[in-house]
Amino acid sequence: MWTRAELKEQAKAGLRKYYWYGLLVVFVAGLLGAGSNGAVSGGPSVTVRNTLDENSVVHQQFMDPMLSAGLIIMMLSIMLAVFAVVLCFTVFVSNVVAVGKCRYFTMSTLNMENAGFEELFSGFKKGRYLNLVKIQFCRGLFEGLWTLLLIIPGIIKHYEYYMVPYLAAEYPDMDRKEIFQLSRQMMDGNKFNTWVLELSFIGWELLGLLACCVGMIFVEPYYEATFAELYLKLREERLGISRFGGTHAPDADGAVYTQELEN
Repeated sequence: MWTRAELKEQAKAGLRKYYWYGLLVVFVAGLLGAGSNGAVSGGPSVTVRNTLDENSVVHQQFMDPMLSAGLIIMMLSIMLAVFAVVLCFTVFVSNVVAVGKCRYFTMSTLNMENAGFEELFSGFKKGRYLNLVKIQFCRGLFEGLWTLLLIIPGIIKHYEYYMVPYLAAEYPDMDRKEIFQLSRQMMDGNKFNTWVLELSFIGWELLGLLACCVGMIFVEPYYEATFAELYLKLREERLGISRFGGTHAPDADGAVYTQELEN
């Protein structure tokens, strides 16, 4: 059984040899939407409201029903267009980059050296891309639908599918159902401990906030390396794949599926 201390020590030992490359990977991944999301400030809306209250002529124009309806339709159209663009970018770019990030840290952690920045974009290779798009889309869709049903089931599904991007990174040609089943198998009995592992980084994140949030990015390689270690540990415990003995994983029917991680 794995422990938080064990995973973190192993992550730090390997990370010393490729930290700055890992930092570059998480920085670029964040720019492409495969990192953490920031909060949106509501300040500008207050400024507009106060200005309208102070200017009676403009206020009366906005109160005109026809003009108001036109503005609402225009704003809704803009919002829908922006939402569609963001959704498409997330599905076809960010999700695939997220898989590449998992691949980079898994390979770097396994070999204790820089795997190569190009691994971040390995999911865009011919023959892998569409399958990875489908896998990541289904993962987000299922988690979202369960969350809409009830919050708790959504959280459970989130941790149940936690290893999906790691498995997709290592086995990009594997069928979506098989990957989801393997993730459930790996996370069975490990959901709560994984959540606690996430919480253990709060202190580091708070420390990063002291540098106007800029310091948080310097913690990300440590975070990613630790969860890559968790994947490798669960892969060994639940799938019977030795850390140093190749990359052979059982599929949903118990047969052996083979995919070289270095390919």
